[in-house]
Amino acid sequence: MSPASRSFPSVEVSKPFWRLFILASLLLKGFAADIDVPESCKDISGGQELSLVANASTVHWGYFFNGVEPNLVASSGDIIDIEMITHHAGDDYDKMIKGDPGVEDIYQWASTGQNVDMRGKSGSGDGVHVMTGPIYVCGAEPGDVLQIDILDLKPRANPSTGKTYGSNAAAWWGYQFRAGFLDGDPREVITIYEVVEEDGDYYAVPDYQFRFAGGPTGYPGPTTPCATLNGSLPEAAPGFEFDWSNPDQIFSGNEIPCINGTQTWGRYDYPGLITSHPTGTEDSSIKGLFKVPANFHIGNIGLAPKYDSTVDSVPPLVTGGNMDNRRIGIGSTLFLPVEVAGAFLSAGDAHTAQGDSELDGTGIETSINGKFKLTLHKKDDLPVIVEELKYPLIETADTWVVQGYTYADYLEELEDPMSTIYGESSIDKAMTVAYNNTRDWMMNTLNMTEDQAITAITVAVDFAITQVVDGNWGVHASIPKGTFGLPTVGATTQVKSTDATPAASGASTIMASSMATALATILMAFV
Repeated sequence: MSPASRSFPSVEVSKPFWRLFILASLLLKGFAADIDVPESCKDISGGQELSLVANASTVHWGYFFNGVEPNLVASSGDIIDIEMITHHAGDDYDKMIKGDPGVEDIYQWASTGQNVDMRGKSGSGDGVHVMTGPIYVCGAEPGDVLQIDILDLKPRANPSTGKTYGSNAAAWWGYQFRAGFLDGDPREVITIYEVVEEDGDYYAVPDYQFRFAGGPTGYPGPTTPCATLNGSLPEAAPGFEFDWSNPDQIFSGNEIPCINGTQTWGRYDYPGLITSHPTGTEDSSIKGLFKVPANFHIGNIGLAPKYDSTVDSVPPLVTGGNMDNRRIGIGSTLFLPVEVAGAFLSAGDAHTAQGDSELDGTGIETSINGKFKLTLHKKDDLPVIVEELKYPLIETADTWVVQGYTYADYLEELEDPMSTIYGESSIDKAMTVAYNNTRDWMMNTLNMTEDQAITAITVAVDFAITQVVDGNWGVHASIPKGTFGLPTVGATTQVKSTDATPAASGASTIMASSMATALATILMAFV
């Protein structure tokens, strides 16, 4: 999913100084690379069933950082229920917020302030996703790999209606704004979808559309109480505290003045904006026009990167984050390299459906509850399948998916990275990184030479565009297990329903030509 944080010419001028100020403050306070290990890690044992509900005190909005207190402590082998709330629920308050206490708590925004007021890495909307977490994984250290089995994903029904809705925002950061509109009228159009169940299968059915602002009626856009302009990092760990401020009221490069206690938003420049309906722009002609099979997946799930300050939640990272890869769904397994002690896992930005490219800027942004199993692989005993992992790796029932971006690690490769990444994105570069990652993975995993890997990739591996809207654009490669005798490592297999019944611990299904060959391959892969 993508943000209202595409370009910040006015804000970005000061960001190097903001970052230096934060770093200097942390150094003066005896800044350490990691927070103290939670006391509970001394007594914790794997195999627990845990839960992390979503409310204003258990989410962080628009950033990753390992300098905050974890909202849950877990260990390898634990199964965790995590509630993930969409940051687009405000597109229809009655359908997606009202009557759901946890969502109401997160979105509470009155003249007296916002329950979650730091939205984005510096509080100005530069980062947009509601992330549940972080989860501290006991024993996780840099160089380890965290395996995340996605056991189940369920649409979150509003308790007051029993229904689930999602929003697709065709927003100003979408590719259509680069490609152009037939009538020459660039516009942000929101489509509200209902998630329906038919004979055990889920579908997304369009309900209505509306203009975020503009149109024949001249609708000015949503009006809200004024956004908070200063504060402190919520739940900062000792030694990691800092203050943030946005005195010039610059959001996504635009000044949005506070006038008589309110702000009017003519563009989707700040996360969590609440539109009051009717706006006069609603159009129901799309209602029931088609239905899309649901593919519940997680747009943003990742670990805190090694970095000296808060990191924008939008551009995807070495450690995962906003990958927007629709394959990160029920029955899939995600492998992420650990860069900081404790890993600091967070999840959000769940989707009911999305095509490759996430073309218009978002998927069907939906609040979804998930069930996950964690397995920590230590750096001194890594399976060959994840040796030297420096990018997210996804496993499905029949493929291994290697992820690439314009920059393999934009935080390391770019100077002032979060100010420049949005202008540096390139599919050509993302294809090169995806190819390099795939070649190296196949050479290491299958003991191939470079020339062997090149021909194998050419004739059997599919490359596709993951997303072209998140700043660090993505290309991924899908490698068929059966063709190369690759193993299944994850604890889950493809699941059709959302019955929230996890596969038995350690269960696996081998997708190979014969059980004997597959078992032999697995044993070799872990040697």
